[in-house]
Amino acid sequence: MLQRDEIKTKHIFMHHTVGDTSTQDFDLHCHSLYEVVYFEDGDVVYLIEGKEYRPKPYSVLLIGPNVFHGVKIMSATPYKRYVLHFSEDIVPEEIRKLLLSFYGANNGKFYYENISSFRLREGYEGVFECRLMPDDIKEMSISIAVQSLLAKLLYMSKTVDNTAPKGDLNTAVSDMITYLNENICTPVSLDFLSKKFYISKHHLNKVFRKATGTTVGKYINYKRVTQAQQLINKGYSASRAAIESGFGDYSSFYRAYTKLLGHVPSDDKTLIE
Repeated sequence: MLQRDEIKTKHIFMHHTVGDTSTQDFDLHCHSLYEVVYFEDGDVVYLIEGKEYRPKPYSVLLIGPNVFHGVKIMSATPYKRYVLHFSEDIVPEEIRKLLLSFYGANNGKFYYENISSFRLREGYEGVFECRLMPDDIKEMSISIAVQSLLAKLLYMSKTVDNTAPKGDLNTAVSDMITYLNENICTPVSLDFLSKKFYISKHHLNKVFRKATGTTVGKYINYKRVTQAQQLINKGYSASRAAIESGFGDYSSFYRAYTKLLGHVPSDDKTLIE
């Protein structure tokens, strides 16, 4: 059974969801939006950039744009969470850098627990309350409510130590992920990675899939596609976004984009609509 309450506007998509159906695998993906998951209860494991996190009740996961992640629901224990997806345009440009400074790959900080004192649930509910407002002030009110929630998260990130993942990531895979993220637009091959990290191609594929739940090729494609999506939503043409994101030709970009996102590049004039 799935219970869901949601709100969707031009710049945000937020929902409060309770589900009780377990899953066999991680639902892995990455996207061009910022994401904040406030975890209330459940038996789940999050996989973020190859590292596992098993959240405790009343914890939070901060997932920036283009971060590869997924969740596996381990049992039928009710999985309760608030999830906010938002574009940076919800925050005025003059305060954007400060208010979103806890992102930027979060400096490796994705997960915080023991944060009940920050009253994040009230922040989410404050966004939901804006649905009742007249149309002429609703969008502005939602923006203010989201900024208030982000201010709480910024304060939290400065006052609470982040929590380490469940297990250590294979050093070679960790170094490889760091390299790929820093050079996502650079042409790369398995032969190159094999030589650079002193690991056979067969073993490379095996340990990378075990750590991240996907192949090197799919990981790179996801990253490049979501980066291109961000650029398109900033006004870049699809062809320029393809080049800037590391695709060698438009046809390969178009195929990857439609396969991973389920729609053509020209559909992405806005992030959430």
